[in-house]
Amino acid sequence: MLKFKKISKSFKTIDGQKSIFEGFDLTLSQGEFLSVIGTNGAGKSTLVKLLVGDEALDGGDLLLKDESIGALPSYKRKRRIAKVYQDPSKGTAGNMTILENMALADHKGKRYGLKFGVQKKRIPYYMGLLKEVDLGLENQMHTLVGSLSGGQRQALALIMATMNEPEILVLDEHTSALDPKTAKIVMDKTKQIVEKFQIPTIMITHNMETAIGYANRLIKLDQGHIVLDLDLENQDSLSAASLF
Repeated sequence: MLKFKKISKSFKTIDGQKSIFEGFDLTLSQGEFLSVIGTNGAGKSTLVKLLVGDEALDGGDLLLKDESIGALPSYKRKRRIAKVYQDPSKGTAGNMTILENMALADHKGKRYGLKFGVQKKRIPYYMGLLKEVDLGLENQMHTLVGSLSGGQRQALALIMATMNEPEILVLDEHTSALDPKTAKIVMDKTKQIVEKFQIPTIMITHNMETAIGYANRLIKLDQGHIVLDLDLENQDSLSAASLF
């Protein structure tokens, strides 16, 4: 599904150039839920930025379904790649209602005029999606998203990001700002969506229990290199402590 093919990336620093990736390779298969761990500066955030087009490649290529996307602008990639951000305020429009946000996500990648409108016949569908996360969102369809709690907003962002079954899902520390109870709700829903639609998923996280408990593959980055690559489905007894 997705290949990072011999990618290279460096940044200018006060001392000169700092190389993050040199000839980096990574392949993600259909339905694979990949956790990416590593200390600060390991390359996790840069990996995601290169994928979604927020940073340009210095060398190498990105292949999605064997099609090169390495030179595509960010807005074209984001039609195919969905991302849920660490900040719950991103990925949703705070000055719009839940219903308007859902309708906007429903129209992603489709042609519409300045007034896309809300199709009333779709409202029961939206409510059904929201009800599954059990946070009461289905009863607040006309509530402004900016007034929701962080957990409610992040759950909404996840549902919106996956409504149209993206080809790749990127989760960038998407539960790190949530309390443990709400984080579990969002992670359970994340896994349910990934498994149902077999969406190849990359999850950046610092939470080792989350990395192990929800993904089926885990890699550890260190200075732009994969130093650990585990098939979690074939690990009988794996703890967070054993990764370090």
